[in-house]
Amino acid sequence: MGINRKCPKCGSTKVQLSNERNKHGFLWLILFGTAYVIWWFFKLSIAIAVLICWDWWFAIIQVSLGKGYVWVSKRIIENRTKIYYCHGCGHNFRA
Repeated sequence: MGINRKCPKCGSTKVQLSNERNKHGFLWLILFGTAYVIWWFFKLSIAIAVLICWDWWFAIIQVSLGKGYVWVSKRIIENRTKIYYCHGCGHNFRA
């Protein structure tokens, strides 16, 4: 893990990253499938606009400075939430 997170409850640096993904069943797909497809294309068009207008330019700048860059458009497209688990006190927190 590149960034050392600290637990906001106890201050421990012994935290573990866990990716959680939202999943839906078949009934949800039948009821809301068309609206979800429209929402997904809308989200994809926003991510492409962010990729062209923001991400490429900042990636070029960060590479020229010798640093890494976290792509914003990737976070828009992926349906994942970063949840950290503290091994010291057992507290779960989002970051």
